[in-house]
Amino acid sequence: MSADPANEQRRDEVARYVVRARRMADLSQRDLAALLGVSSSTVGRYETNVAAPPLRLFEEILAVAGLRLVVVDGDGNEVRPVPVDTVRDNQGRRFPAHLDVAPPDEVPFERWAFPRYDRPEARGWFRHRAARDDLAEAAPHRERPTDHPTEPTLALRRRLMRGRQPRVDAPPVADVECACPDACFEELCIAECPCQCEPRRYRDRRHLALPVETDEEREGTDGRAS
Repeated sequence: MSADPANEQRRDEVARYVVRARRMADLSQRDLAALLGVSSSTVGRYETNVAAPPLRLFEEILAVAGLRLVVVDGDGNEVRPVPVDTVRDNQGRRFPAHLDVAPPDEVPFERWAFPRYDRPEARGWFRHRAARDDLAEAAPHRERPTDHPTEPTLALRRRLMRGRQPRVDAPPVADVECACPDACFEELCIAECPCQCEPRRYRDRRHLALPVETDEEREGTDGRAS
């Protein structure tokens, strides 16, 4: 059975990296073997691709020359591991890596509608894969987060939510010249009216299918109440 050419190429690169590290550190095989706690013949086997060093030992060989292993993607960009301070659940466990985690203030509807008072406050929420995919399909423009939120990020979010919130003023009312048709003067502005200048309380009552009180009726009601 023939060996995998790609695997053989990676083993050969490891052997040549051992030589590279020893040359950069200006060490003989005996010197490197003394630092690693192995025999000089073992270092020779690593350099000639007769044997491959274990991963931890290979990291030690690179560290001697000030080198380190990195993980890169298909374009050669370095990929960092997940942050060490990513949020965890109340038991100290990491959330499922393949699911997206939302901050604790984004309470799902089912938990908001049916709260559990016998449990501590959640430190984060996640949806199962089917629900996550449905949301992604409904909002294709929304990119999937790269990582789970970290503890410092959530702490900053809590501080911002407790702080002073920005004020959003309502847009100013446009100066519209009254152009009501004759039918609007019978009772209220009709739906086709471009002006819709009737009092707001009248429009609200019409949308709610409530009878509209006239000023005389309201005065009579106030007089009886008094």
